[in-house]
Amino acid sequence: MYTATEQAKFLKAYRMQKSNARTRKITFLLTFEQWLELWGASGKLEQRGRGADKFCMCRIADVGPYELGNVFIGTGRENVRDGNLGKIDSDETRQKKSQSMRGMPHPWCAGKNNPMHRPDVKAKMSAKISGSKHYSARMVSTPSGTWGSAVECAKALNMPRPTVEWRCKNQKSGFAYLT
Repeated sequence: MYTATEQAKFLKAYRMQKSNARTRKITFLLTFEQWLELWGASGKLEQRGRGADKFCMCRIADVGPYELGNVFIGTGRENVRDGNLGKIDSDETRQKKSQSMRGMPHPWCAGKNNPMHRPDVKAKMSAKISGSKHYSARMVSTPSGTWGSAVECAKALNMPRPTVEWRCKNQKSGFAYLT
């Protein structure tokens, strides 16, 4: 299936991974044949390597030995994320991370990636804090009734909000703030 040159290259990679696992005090129970079959079945053998977008052999939940049933092929980014899930950084580590990111762009929350820019999120946020639910909302009394805010009054009476606010502020045409 593989040429002798490719076999030698893969054997070197296998031995390096086994050696790295030993250095990290992680048991490595895969034979070369099992290792090669896992990589071959994944179709990612030629894309393996270091880096966020390269593929590597990952352990499930980053625990236990490298053995059949406890490993899968994933990107370096997935492996780091899975390995860090549930870990709590010390105050010192958080400070270092914060310092290293100062002045750096945050692409994960910029533009379309920012969840606050999604229309559904905007609508939910707006519904939670609009009208009489807003922290600075003031009840409005008019000859036609009482409303929780100038926005609700303006919608009900089909008039611009600034007009409602001006009439309340100046107590014109029976309009007034109640609070």
